[in-house]
Amino acid sequence: MKNKSKDVSEIGNRAKTILAEVIEVYLRQGTPVSSKLISEKLSSPLSPSSIRSVMARLEEQGYLHSPHTSSGRIPTDSGLKLFVDGLLELGDLTIEERKNIEARCSVAGKTLLEVLDHSSKELAGLSNCTSLVFAPNNIDRPLKHIEFVALDQERALVITIDINGLVENKIMTVPSGITAAALIEATNYINSKVYGKTLSELKLNISKELETQNKHIDKLSEQLVSEGLAIRSKEKGEDHFLINRRDFIYGKLDKKEELLKLDKLLNELQNKKNFINILKNTSEGTGVHVFIGSNTQMFNLSGCSMIVAPLKQRFKNKNVSTLGAIGVIGPSRLNYSRIIPMVDFTAKVLNKFLN
Repeated sequence: MKNKSKDVSEIGNRAKTILAEVIEVYLRQGTPVSSKLISEKLSSPLSPSSIRSVMARLEEQGYLHSPHTSSGRIPTDSGLKLFVDGLLELGDLTIEERKNIEARCSVAGKTLLEVLDHSSKELAGLSNCTSLVFAPNNIDRPLKHIEFVALDQERALVITIDINGLVENKIMTVPSGITAAALIEATNYINSKVYGKTLSELKLNISKELETQNKHIDKLSEQLVSEGLAIRSKEKGEDHFLINRRDFIYGKLDKKEELLKLDKLLNELQNKKNFINILKNTSEGTGVHVFIGSNTQMFNLSGCSMIVAPLKQRFKNKNVSTLGAIGVIGPSRLNYSRIIPMVDFTAKVLNKFLN
Protein backbone atom coordinates (compact mmCIF):
# COMPACT_ATOMS: atom_id res chain seq x y z
CA MET A 1 0.00 0.00 0.00
CA LYS A 2 1.08 3.60 -0.43
CA ASN A 3 2.84 5.52 2.30
CA LYS A 4 0.77 6.71 5.19
CA SER A 5 -1.06 9.96 4.62
CA LYS A 6 0.43 13.03 6.29
CA ASP A 7 -3.04 13.82 7.66
CA VAL A 8 -2.84 10.84 10.03
CA SER A 9 -0.20 12.49 12.18
CA GLU A 10 -2.10 15.75 12.25
CA ILE A 11 -5.31 14.61 13.98
CA GLY A 12 -3.75 13.39 17.24
CA ASN A 13 -3.50 9.92 18.79
CA ARG A 14 -6.84 10.09 20.61
CA ALA A 15 -8.66 11.15 17.45
CA LYS A 16 -6.89 8.43 15.42
CA THR A 17 -8.01 5.75 17.86
CA ILE A 18 -11.61 6.96 17.92
CA LEU A 19 -11.78 7.40 14.14
CA ALA A 20 -10.43 3.88 13.60
CA GLU A 21 -12.98 2.41 16.01
CA VAL A 22 -15.86 4.29 14.40
CA ILE A 23 -14.88 3.12 10.93
CA GLU A 24 -14.31 -0.51 11.93
CA VAL A 25 -17.75 -0.66 13.57
CA TYR A 26 -19.34 1.04 10.56
CA LEU A 27 -17.68 -1.33 8.08
CA ARG A 28 -19.08 -4.30 10.01
CA GLN A 29 -22.56 -2.98 10.75
CA GLY A 30 -23.27 -0.34 8.11
CA THR A 31 -25.12 1.90 10.60
CA PRO A 32 -24.23 5.20 12.34
CA VAL A 33 -21.94 4.74 15.34
CA SER A 34 -22.64 6.40 18.69
CA SER A 35 -20.11 7.80 21.18
CA LYS A 36 -21.60 5.50 23.84
CA LEU A 37 -20.76 2.41 21.75
CA ILE A 38 -17.20 3.64 21.15
CA SER A 39 -16.79 4.30 24.89
CA GLU A 40 -17.79 0.71 25.67
CA LYS A 41 -15.44 -0.71 23.02
CA LEU A 42 -12.42 1.31 24.07
CA SER A 43 -12.63 0.35 27.76
CA SER A 44 -10.88 3.63 28.52
CA PRO A 45 -11.46 6.37 31.09
CA LEU A 46 -12.83 8.58 28.31
CA SER A 47 -16.50 9.40 28.89
CA PRO A 48 -19.08 9.31 26.07
CA SER A 49 -19.16 13.12 26.22
CA SER A 50 -15.36 13.34 25.71
CA ILE A 51 -15.58 10.90 22.81
CA ARG A 52 -18.52 12.84 21.40
CA SER A 53 -16.39 15.99 21.51
CA VAL A 54 -13.58 14.28 19.56
CA MET A 55 -16.10 12.91 17.05
CA ALA A 56 -17.54 16.40 16.60
CA ARG A 57 -14.04 17.71 15.84
CA LEU A 58 -13.47 14.89 13.33
CA GLU A 59 -16.76 15.88 11.72
CA GLU A 60 -15.60 19.49 11.43
CA GLN A 61 -12.40 18.22 9.76
CA GLY A 62 -14.46 16.31 7.21
CA TYR A 63 -13.70 12.76 8.37
CA LEU A 64 -17.09 11.92 9.93
CA HIS A 65 -20.67 12.78 9.02
CA SER A 66 -23.95 12.81 10.96
CA PRO A 67 -26.73 11.51 8.66
CA HIS A 68 -29.37 12.47 11.24
CA THR A 69 -29.36 14.51 14.44
CA SER A 70 -28.31 12.44 17.47
CA SER A 71 -28.12 9.23 15.46
CA GLY A 72 -24.38 8.69 15.61
CA ARG A 73 -21.83 9.24 12.87
CA ILE A 74 -20.53 7.50 9.79
CA PRO A 75 -17.20 8.02 7.98
CA THR A 76 -16.99 10.26 4.95
CA ASP A 77 -15.01 9.21 1.87
CA SER A 78 -12.12 11.32 3.22
CA GLY A 79 -12.35 9.54 6.56
CA LEU A 80 -12.30 6.15 4.85
CA LYS A 81 -9.29 7.16 2.76
CA LEU A 82 -7.44 8.37 5.84
CA PHE A 83 -8.25 5.08 7.59
CA VAL A 84 -7.11 2.91 4.67
CA ASP A 85 -3.90 4.88 4.06
CA GLY A 86 -2.76 5.20 7.63
CA LEU A 87 -4.79 3.40 10.30
CA LEU A 88 -5.83 0.07 8.83
CA GLU A 89 -4.27 -3.15 10.10
CA LEU A 90 -4.19 -5.66 7.24
CA GLY A 91 -5.12 -9.29 7.65
CA ASP A 92 -3.45 -12.15 5.83
CA LEU A 93 -4.52 -14.80 3.34
CA THR A 94 -4.82 -18.45 4.32
CA ILE A 95 -2.55 -21.03 2.70
CA GLU A 96 -5.58 -22.42 0.84
CA GLU A 97 -6.50 -18.98 -0.53
CA ARG A 98 -2.94 -18.45 -1.76
CA LYS A 99 -2.91 -21.86 -3.45
CA ASN A 100 -6.26 -21.16 -5.15
CA ILE A 101 -5.01 -17.84 -6.53
CA GLU A 102 -1.73 -19.38 -7.71
CA ALA A 103 -3.61 -22.21 -9.44
CA ARG A 104 -5.95 -19.80 -11.19
CA CYS A 105 -3.06 -17.58 -12.28
CA SER A 106 -1.05 -20.51 -13.65
CA VAL A 107 -0.29 -19.83 -17.31
CA ALA A 108 0.81 -23.26 -18.60
CA GLY A 109 -1.20 -24.21 -21.67
CA LYS A 110 -3.48 -21.15 -21.43
CA THR A 111 -3.85 -18.00 -23.48
CA LEU A 112 -3.30 -14.61 -21.84
CA LEU A 113 -7.06 -13.97 -21.93
CA GLU A 114 -7.73 -17.24 -20.10
CA VAL A 115 -5.13 -16.43 -17.44
CA LEU A 116 -6.62 -12.97 -16.82
CA ASP A 117 -10.18 -14.31 -16.81
CA HIS A 118 -9.44 -17.14 -14.37
CA SER A 119 -7.43 -14.85 -12.09
CA SER A 120 -10.08 -12.15 -11.92
CA LYS A 121 -12.86 -14.69 -11.35
CA GLU A 122 -10.95 -16.21 -8.44
CA LEU A 123 -10.43 -12.72 -6.99
CA ALA A 124 -14.15 -11.94 -7.39
CA GLY A 125 -15.14 -15.16 -5.65
CA LEU A 126 -12.78 -14.67 -2.71
CA SER A 127 -13.61 -11.00 -2.19
CA ASN A 128 -17.34 -11.19 -3.02
CA CYS A 129 -16.76 -8.10 -5.19
CA THR A 130 -16.88 -7.30 -8.88
CA SER A 131 -13.38 -7.79 -10.28
CA LEU A 132 -11.65 -6.08 -13.16
CA VAL A 133 -8.39 -6.66 -14.97
CA PHE A 134 -6.62 -4.97 -17.85
CA ALA A 135 -3.47 -6.02 -19.71
CA PRO A 136 -2.19 -5.54 -23.27
CA ASN A 137 -1.67 -8.50 -25.56
CA ASN A 138 1.75 -7.40 -26.80
CA ILE A 139 3.92 -8.08 -23.77
CA ASP A 140 7.36 -9.07 -25.07
CA ARG A 141 8.05 -12.12 -22.89
CA PRO A 142 10.97 -14.58 -23.20
CA LEU A 143 9.95 -17.49 -25.42
CA LYS A 144 10.42 -21.26 -25.31
CA HIS A 145 8.90 -22.59 -28.54
CA ILE A 146 7.43 -21.46 -31.87
CA GLU A 147 5.72 -23.85 -34.25
CA PHE A 148 4.15 -23.61 -37.72
CA VAL A 149 1.11 -25.85 -38.25
CA ALA A 150 -0.62 -26.08 -41.64
CA LEU A 151 -4.35 -25.31 -41.64
CA ASP A 152 -4.81 -25.63 -45.40
CA GLN A 153 -2.82 -24.87 -48.56
CA GLU A 154 -2.96 -21.12 -47.95
CA ARG A 155 -2.83 -20.69 -44.17
CA ALA A 156 -0.77 -21.83 -41.21
CA LEU A 157 -1.06 -21.36 -37.46
CA VAL A 158 1.91 -19.76 -35.69
CA ILE A 159 1.91 -21.17 -32.14
CA THR A 160 4.06 -19.31 -29.61
CA ILE A 161 4.78 -20.64 -26.12
CA ASP A 162 6.68 -18.50 -23.62
CA ILE A 163 9.00 -19.89 -20.95
CA ASN A 164 6.14 -20.01 -18.43
CA GLY A 165 3.92 -22.00 -20.81
CA LEU A 166 1.62 -19.15 -21.89
CA VAL A 167 0.25 -19.90 -25.38
CA GLU A 168 -0.58 -17.49 -28.20
CA ASN A 169 -1.85 -18.40 -31.67
CA LYS A 170 -1.77 -16.32 -34.86
CA ILE A 171 -2.98 -17.25 -38.35
CA MET A 172 -0.71 -16.35 -41.28
CA THR A 173 -0.90 -16.68 -45.04
CA VAL A 174 1.81 -19.09 -46.15
CA PRO A 175 4.09 -18.45 -49.14
CA SER A 176 3.08 -20.26 -52.30
CA GLY A 177 4.50 -23.77 -52.65
CA ILE A 178 5.14 -24.40 -48.94
CA THR A 179 5.40 -28.12 -48.19
CA ALA A 180 5.04 -30.09 -44.96
CA ALA A 181 8.83 -30.56 -45.01
CA ALA A 182 9.36 -26.79 -45.23
CA LEU A 183 7.05 -26.26 -42.22
CA ILE A 184 9.08 -28.75 -40.20
CA GLU A 185 12.39 -27.24 -41.32
CA ALA A 186 11.22 -23.71 -40.43
CA THR A 187 9.98 -24.88 -37.02
CA ASN A 188 13.25 -26.70 -36.25
CA TYR A 189 15.37 -23.77 -37.40
CA ILE A 190 13.50 -21.13 -35.40
CA ASN A 191 13.49 -23.30 -32.25
CA SER A 192 17.25 -23.69 -32.40
CA LYS A 193 17.40 -19.93 -31.78
CA VAL A 194 14.37 -19.11 -29.66
CA TYR A 195 14.82 -20.25 -26.07
CA GLY A 196 14.95 -17.41 -23.55
CA LYS A 197 14.74 -14.65 -26.17
CA THR A 198 11.92 -12.18 -26.59
CA LEU A 199 10.19 -11.95 -29.95
CA SER A 200 11.96 -8.68 -30.80
CA GLU A 201 15.37 -10.18 -29.91
CA LEU A 202 14.64 -13.33 -31.92
CA LYS A 203 13.52 -11.38 -34.97
CA LEU A 204 16.67 -9.24 -34.91
CA ASN A 205 19.02 -12.23 -34.52
CA ILE A 206 17.39 -14.31 -37.26
CA SER A 207 17.15 -11.36 -39.66
CA LYS A 208 20.88 -10.81 -39.33
CA GLU A 209 21.64 -14.51 -39.85
CA LEU A 210 19.40 -14.83 -42.90
CA GLU A 211 21.17 -11.87 -44.49
CA THR A 212 24.48 -13.76 -44.50
CA GLN A 213 25.60 -16.03 -47.32
CA ASN A 214 25.76 -19.14 -45.12
CA LYS A 215 22.04 -19.93 -44.96
CA HIS A 216 21.02 -23.03 -43.04
CA ILE A 217 17.54 -23.45 -44.57
CA ASP A 218 16.07 -23.39 -48.07
CA LYS A 219 14.38 -20.37 -49.61
CA LEU A 220 10.79 -21.36 -48.84
CA SER A 221 11.54 -22.15 -45.21
CA GLU A 222 13.44 -18.87 -44.88
CA GLN A 223 10.43 -17.00 -46.27
CA LEU A 224 8.11 -18.78 -43.86
CA VAL A 225 10.28 -17.89 -40.86
CA SER A 226 10.53 -14.22 -41.91
CA GLU A 227 6.82 -13.84 -42.56
CA GLY A 228 5.87 -15.78 -39.43
CA LEU A 229 7.97 -13.52 -37.23
CA ALA A 230 6.69 -10.45 -39.04
CA ILE A 231 3.04 -11.31 -38.42
CA ARG A 232 3.74 -12.06 -34.75
CA SER A 233 5.41 -8.65 -34.45
CA LYS A 234 2.83 -6.62 -36.38
CA GLU A 235 -0.34 -8.13 -34.95
CA LYS A 236 -0.53 -6.36 -31.64
CA GLY A 237 -3.72 -8.18 -30.75
CA GLU A 238 -6.57 -6.91 -28.64
CA ASP A 239 -5.87 -5.42 -25.26
CA HIS A 240 -7.76 -7.34 -22.62
CA PHE A 241 -10.20 -5.57 -20.30
CA LEU A 242 -12.49 -7.82 -18.28
CA ILE A 243 -15.14 -7.06 -15.66
CA ASN A 244 -16.25 -10.22 -13.84
CA ARG A 245 -19.22 -10.80 -11.56
CA ARG A 246 -21.06 -7.50 -11.96
CA ASP A 247 -23.88 -9.10 -9.99
CA PHE A 248 -21.77 -8.89 -6.80
CA ILE A 249 -21.98 -5.11 -6.81
CA TYR A 250 -25.41 -4.64 -8.40
CA GLY A 251 -26.89 -6.95 -5.78
CA LYS A 252 -25.76 -4.63 -3.00
CA LEU A 253 -27.59 -1.58 -4.35
CA ASP A 254 -31.28 -0.89 -3.92
CA LYS A 255 -31.97 2.62 -5.14
CA LYS A 256 -32.49 3.33 -8.84
CA GLU A 257 -30.21 6.39 -8.74
CA GLU A 258 -27.42 4.26 -7.25
CA LEU A 259 -27.75 1.74 -10.09
CA LEU A 260 -27.62 4.52 -12.68
CA LYS A 261 -24.45 5.95 -11.10
CA LEU A 262 -22.90 2.49 -11.08
CA ASP A 263 -23.80 1.95 -14.76
CA LYS A 264 -22.07 5.22 -15.61
CA LEU A 265 -18.99 4.29 -13.57
CA LEU A 266 -18.59 0.84 -15.12
CA ASN A 267 -19.08 2.26 -18.62
CA GLU A 268 -16.37 4.85 -17.95
CA LEU A 269 -14.04 2.15 -16.63
CA GLN A 270 -14.75 0.09 -19.75
CA ASN A 271 -13.36 3.01 -21.74
CA LYS A 272 -9.72 1.96 -21.69
CA LYS A 273 -8.49 5.53 -22.01
CA ASN A 274 -10.23 6.52 -18.77
CA PHE A 275 -8.99 3.42 -16.98
CA ILE A 276 -5.42 4.07 -18.12
CA ASN A 277 -5.70 7.58 -16.67
CA ILE A 278 -6.54 5.98 -13.32
CA LEU A 279 -3.54 3.69 -13.71
CA LYS A 280 -1.25 6.69 -13.94
CA ASN A 281 -1.92 7.10 -10.23
CA THR A 282 -0.54 3.60 -9.66
CA SER A 283 2.66 4.04 -11.70
CA GLU A 284 4.75 5.01 -8.67
CA GLY A 285 5.57 2.07 -6.46
CA THR A 286 4.22 -1.43 -6.76
CA GLY A 287 1.66 -1.70 -3.98
CA VAL A 288 -2.11 -1.66 -3.81
CA HIS A 289 -3.94 1.61 -4.42
CA VAL A 290 -7.41 2.40 -3.09
CA PHE A 291 -9.77 4.84 -4.81
CA ILE A 292 -12.73 5.86 -2.66
CA GLY A 293 -15.80 7.82 -3.80
CA SER A 294 -15.38 11.57 -3.97
CA ASN A 295 -11.60 11.33 -3.48
CA THR A 296 -11.35 10.31 -7.15
CA GLN A 297 -13.07 12.26 -9.92
CA MET A 298 -14.38 9.22 -11.76
CA PHE A 299 -15.81 7.69 -8.58
CA ASN A 300 -17.35 10.93 -7.35
CA LEU A 301 -20.94 10.41 -6.17
CA SER A 302 -20.87 6.73 -7.13
CA GLY A 303 -20.62 5.46 -3.54
CA CYS A 304 -18.01 2.94 -4.72
CA SER A 305 -14.41 2.04 -3.97
CA MET A 306 -11.83 0.41 -6.21
CA ILE A 307 -8.87 -1.54 -4.85
CA VAL A 308 -6.31 -2.06 -7.59
CA ALA A 309 -2.71 -3.19 -8.00
CA PRO A 310 -0.61 -2.53 -11.11
CA LEU A 311 0.73 -5.18 -13.46
CA LYS A 312 4.27 -4.20 -14.39
CA GLN A 313 6.84 -5.17 -16.99
CA ARG A 314 10.48 -5.20 -15.95
CA PHE A 315 13.19 -4.78 -18.55
CA LYS A 316 16.80 -5.99 -18.57
CA ASN A 317 18.01 -2.40 -18.04
CA LYS A 318 15.97 -2.47 -14.79
CA ASN A 319 13.38 0.00 -16.08
CA VAL A 320 9.78 -0.75 -15.10
CA SER A 321 6.58 0.22 -16.89
CA THR A 322 2.93 -0.18 -15.84
CA LEU A 323 1.12 -2.49 -18.27
CA GLY A 324 -2.27 -2.75 -16.66
CA ALA A 325 -3.91 -3.64 -13.38
CA ILE A 326 -6.07 -6.11 -11.52
CA GLY A 327 -8.47 -5.27 -8.72
CA VAL A 328 -11.99 -5.18 -7.38
CA ILE A 329 -14.78 -2.64 -7.22
CA GLY A 330 -17.53 -2.54 -4.64
CA PRO A 331 -19.46 -0.23 -2.33
CA SER A 332 -17.36 2.03 -0.09
CA ARG A 333 -18.19 -0.16 2.92
CA LEU A 334 -15.74 -2.96 2.05
CA ASN A 335 -13.68 -5.29 4.22
CA TYR A 336 -10.46 -3.49 3.27
CA SER A 337 -8.23 -5.42 5.68
CA ARG A 338 -9.14 -8.68 3.93
CA ILE A 339 -9.49 -7.57 0.30
CA ILE A 340 -6.31 -5.47 0.00
CA PRO A 341 -4.03 -8.50 0.67
CA MET A 342 -6.04 -10.53 -1.89
CA VAL A 343 -5.54 -7.94 -4.62
CA ASP A 344 -1.88 -7.52 -3.69
CA PHE A 345 -1.10 -11.25 -3.77
CA THR A 346 -2.98 -11.83 -7.05
CA ALA A 347 -1.07 -9.00 -8.73
CA LYS A 348 2.25 -10.36 -7.47
CA VAL A 349 1.50 -13.83 -8.86
CA LEU A 350 0.48 -12.39 -12.24
CA ASN A 351 3.53 -10.11 -12.35
CA LYS A 352 5.76 -13.14 -11.82
CA PHE A 353 4.25 -14.93 -14.82
CA LEU A 354 3.98 -11.90 -17.10
CA ASN A 355 7.68 -11.06 -16.76
